[in-house]
Amino acid sequence: MDAQNNVTPQNQVVAAGTYLLLAVTGILFLYLEPYDKDDFVRFHARQSIAFSIVWFVINVILGVFVAVLPFSLGKLIGGLQDLINIALAVMWIFLMWKAYSGERYRIPRLADIADSFTTS
Repeated sequence: MDAQNNVTPQNQVVAAGTYLLLAVTGILFLYLEPYDKDDFVRFHARQSIAFSIVWFVINVILGVFVAVLPFSLGKLIGGLQDLINIALAVMWIFLMWKAYSGERYRIPRLADIADSFTTS
């Protein structure tokens, strides 16, 4: 459970929802009242945004390699991209489950970057 003991079942559902549409719901709940003042929801919203950005960047980089490499190498990279996307989708579901369970699961290194996101 969260160290602050103020995690309510409603906040757990909202925190899981921050991952639902990736960065879109992360940004939405980061600014939507009253959740914009809840540390638990804000943590998961920031981490959702960071996770979405990393997922997008990985796909852009691998997509460029698929496009510019010869066909056989492009197919190999495309297969690798599919495996990475499956792993990231599993991680996405895992993150939603952890938030729904009331845990602040921190993705190593990425959570530290997400913590540096500030909003005014």
